Amino acid sequence: MALKIFDKGSDSRPMLCEYDVISIDAGWHGKKRVQVCREERVCLEVNGVSIASLTVSPRELAEFACGYCITEGIARDISDIEEVRIEGDRLCVSAPGIDPCTLSRPREVRTSGCVGFVQDDREFDRVLPPGARVTRGVIYSAMERLNDHAVLWRETGGTHCTVLYDAGGTAVSCAEDVGRHNSVDKAIGKALLAGADPGGTFLCCSGRMPEGMVSKVYHAGIPVVVTNNAPSAAGIDLARRVRLTLAGFVRPPRMNIYSVPERILVD
Repeated sequence: MALKIFDKGSDSRPMLCEYDVISIDAGWHGKKRVQVCREERVCLEVNGVSIASLTVSPRELAEFACGYCITEGIARDISDIEEVRIEGDRLCVSAPGIDPCTLSRPREVRTSGCVGFVQDDREFDRVLPPGARVTRGVIYSAMERLNDHAVLWRETGGTHCTVLYDAGGTAVSCAEDVGRHNSVDKAIGKALLAGADPGGTFLCCSGRMPEGMVSKVYHAGIPVVVTNNAPSAAGIDLARRVRLTLAGFVRPPRMNIYSVPERILVD
């Protein structure tokens, strides 16, 4: 059965607003009108159970809800989700086949700013299969093109961007959001809804890569994640445990590969 989405106009919500500011530059100051990112609070419900109140950029909410359910381990596969209904600030997900106990786990606020489930250590006993292998050249090109997808960032400087690429460097999906964790959820949700195989992709993003972010990529089944920023020690330890390739400070011609380097090939 195809996943049904009922969205009452969320994708027409404005992403930006304008403010008058005093701008100071070398030898000059004066009034200026600037574009600023909007954010809204939404409440995510799964099977009628309130999961979390989250702050997001106010578009692509159905994709966000699907991605969040996958990356937090609520649903194991996009086929587990039957329906997403957007009603004002409520994101209502129907996934009748999931274990009700999954929804009763305690929540935590992570260093990324995301509200997520406290992870059962046993969830990480399964290691990722080999999956995609990517050349350094493709990774460098992907990182250099990240800002091409970051339309709102170029206007405001206020968003994070995530892009999923296939092993050849073709963009599969992309998303921007005020939260880097939200941009990951949205990009993954968009890719899965489009029928992409996550095992054949790698994830390219801005922002730090702590444990909670690595966990999201792992739950989605993506074998490689690269960022132009730093990982945390816990993020590296988890990536090594689950055999996920993690590269940070990807700024051509440099990168640090922290785990499973064999997936990144010399050109």
